[in-house]
Amino acid sequence: MDETAAPRIVTGTVSQGRVRSGEEALAKSVGELLSKDGFTVVRHVVVRGEAEFLTALVQNVSNENVADAIILFGGTGFGPKDAVCESLEPFFEKKIEGFGEAYRRFLRTDFGHESMLARATAGVFNQCVVFALSGRHEDVKTAVDVLIRPVLRSAVDLATGRATSMRR
Repeated sequence: MDETAAPRIVTGTVSQGRVRSGEEALAKSVGELLSKDGFTVVRHVVVRGEAEFLTALVQNVSNENVADAIILFGGTGFGPKDAVCESLEPFFEKKIEGFGEAYRRFLRTDFGHESMLARATAGVFNQCVVFALSGRHEDVKTAVDVLIRPVLRSAVDLATGRATSMRR
């Protein structure tokens, strides 16, 4: 990617089966939000919520230089079929430590103390920044707008080595 180009993003719905139209609408609205801010949404994918599929997606996108960032929604809970955090965190070369805490703090307004039950993760693999959020539509749209969008360019610049420290 040239240094002036907008970061390229792949969005993904983590699914255990068939994707519903509401999930497609969520992907479209997140894509529109990011595009309005000048980011290039390369495509939206649906990925099964199992470790081998999740890590293959991240490897393929990063190794083939398809995108600079991946934003996943769904599969971060702690139910029996939720495996996103456990699959991706050991895979990351660097973890973005504060992201999960920021996500829970963001949810606290709506959910109070139950927000501590929400999980999210973020990290870097092969210079590709990866964010994983819960699948609740309003939370995802607002979290992308409030938590991810403002730091995305800086995160990509840091991950790729184009920046050596955070912008002020």
